[in-house]
Amino acid sequence: MRTNTYQFGLLLLILLLPVFVVSQIDNTKEIDSLRSALRLAKTDTAKVNLLSELSLVLSKVDSVETFKTGFEALSLSQKIKYKKGEAAALFSIGGAYMDYFDLEKADEYLDKGLPIIEQLVQQDSAQENLKLWLRGNYFKAVNYSYKGEVQKEVEMTDKVIPIAQKLNDLDFLTNVYTNMGVMNLNLGQYTEAYRSLAKSVKINEKLTSPKRTIFTDLMFSQLLYKMDSIKQMKPYLDEAKSALEKDPSALDWQLYYMQESFYHSGLGNYTNAISSLDKAKEIIIEHKMHQEFFILLQRYAFLSESQKDYPAAISYMTEFINTAKEKKNKTNIFQGLYKRSKYEAAQNNYKNAYFDYVAAIDIYDSLYTQEILQNTKELELKYNTAENEKEILSLTITNEKKKSQTYLLIGLASILAFLLFGGYYIYNQRLRKARKKEHLHESEMNLLKQEQQNQIFSAMIEGQEKERKRLAIDLHDGLGGRLSGISLNLSKLDKDEPKKYPKKELQKVMKDLGDSLTELRSIARNMMPETLVKFGLEAALKDYCSSMTGNETKVVLQFYGNENGINLNQQVTMYRVIQELINNAIKHANASEILVQYIREGNKVDITVEDNGVGFDKEMTKGTPLGMGLSNLKTRVAYLKGNLDFSSELNEGTTVNVHINIDAA
Repeated sequence: MRTNTYQFGLLLLILLLPVFVVSQIDNTKEIDSLRSALRLAKTDTAKVNLLSELSLVLSKVDSVETFKTGFEALSLSQKIKYKKGEAAALFSIGGAYMDYFDLEKADEYLDKGLPIIEQLVQQDSAQENLKLWLRGNYFKAVNYSYKGEVQKEVEMTDKVIPIAQKLNDLDFLTNVYTNMGVMNLNLGQYTEAYRSLAKSVKINEKLTSPKRTIFTDLMFSQLLYKMDSIKQMKPYLDEAKSALEKDPSALDWQLYYMQESFYHSGLGNYTNAISSLDKAKEIIIEHKMHQEFFILLQRYAFLSESQKDYPAAISYMTEFINTAKEKKNKTNIFQGLYKRSKYEAAQNNYKNAYFDYVAAIDIYDSLYTQEILQNTKELELKYNTAENEKEILSLTITNEKKKSQTYLLIGLASILAFLLFGGYYIYNQRLRKARKKEHLHESEMNLLKQEQQNQIFSAMIEGQEKERKRLAIDLHDGLGGRLSGISLNLSKLDKDEPKKYPKKELQKVMKDLGDSLTELRSIARNMMPETLVKFGLEAALKDYCSSMTGNETKVVLQFYGNENGINLNQQVTMYRVIQELINNAIKHANASEILVQYIREGNKVDITVEDNGVGFDKEMTKGTPLGMGLSNLKTRVAYLKGNLDFSSELNEGTTVNVHINIDAA
């Protein structure tokens, strides 16, 4: 387990180098305040509580002090038998080990603290106990995420969020959602990251906490950079900058300048990007922020690589390697050598690239070997212990017992042979039944797929017939009626033979002709939007949302990504799906505000339409036949091989999510 954890962490650092992000909140004032309170503390329980909190805050600043303070809190709490303080100290130490990526040690201390706080909460569910319970369980969730155990991390996070909501602990909730957003950002799960960070932004609006707002905004800008929505980074960067200007000495300025460099490089302004990094560098060097200095050098190298300035990239990586050697950080040495080998190869310096690559592999092997040796020693100790126990046992056995054991072994061997034969026979029979059942299941699945395909085709044909009928009615009742009126007016002018020029009559005819042309364009746009064919899905949706916005209804479009690689038929179908959802919100839900989101992440497209209309009760609609509009909607989504989800409550509005995989479509 230890080896797997190490390999996962090392691989994560390599793969996620361009998006490596760090939370750096200035805790200097809080540290000074806690130390001052500690000097004035009169009781041992107060000292334990303050030491635990101080250890937690110090974990981002000073590794030696955080462990020293944490173990001091643990020792004192155990001495005075203060269980709550003991749990708090264990969580602080576990969190510190987690910050320095010793995940096994983190588990050890967290697992000691969780049973203690569980018992305390069962005895007294006071708010302070529940908050400590939240901290311990959330630390455990974060440790699961570091170890790559995503399912357990999600389960643990789902466990703590309802308690935090019950306590209305907004500060804790925004921290959870922001960290979930950063984790999904680092893992490349941008849609999930967007949702988590959006929740954090809403909570921050209630908290009005500058520190929380700054970090969340900067992470949102980083997410938009990864989603190729460069221009949309600007409002979040501006909001973070506005909050930071209230505290010119805040350490978060370095994180702001790092994100600003992403913005400039995304626009192709590499000179401005380098200038932003230079500003971050001044803060990092002044405050001796060692880990941030490594990230800064990686960023410099990345910008140089983007401009194909490989000599500069090599220079930055050399400084990175030398600094890592000074700090005796083998993991960073490995990263630096690995990246520099790539830059050397890009310049055709294959000899240098080879030597760097071999050196990187040697370091990786040495790190990996240390884990193997440790595991080997543990196994050897267990083996020697077992062998000694066997030897002691064998000296106590008499010859009579040995003889009895011989008979017993013969009997057991006979029984085992019989059981093996019987087991093989039963296994063979079950295997035959399983194969038969598998064939039957496969046949049933093929039949179901065929029936589903037939239903889709039938629904599509029915939808086409309905569309033709609607078009015929529009042409007959609308455009046909107008043209008949124009024909009658012109016939009347011909019969009356007016002596004067019939200006008013002709003006009315011209107005009717203009209205007819407008209606004809509307019918044509409904059949095939011209904007979509000429300019693509984004332009067509902007045009349609603008046309549907009026005095009583506001339709807002948020379009992230692009429609590149999506064929015209798929774009038209997506357009129809969004058009149908907007029409339903206006016609049936009486919505005054409608939000339309289109998020493109690689080959995945997520469409969300949210309104503030009357909503509906999903329980009451179960078993009710689908209307034609909803049936057509499901048919179109099925054509795209997507999924359709509804979320609604009475008087709370409706949210519809459509998930589409372009490869599948």
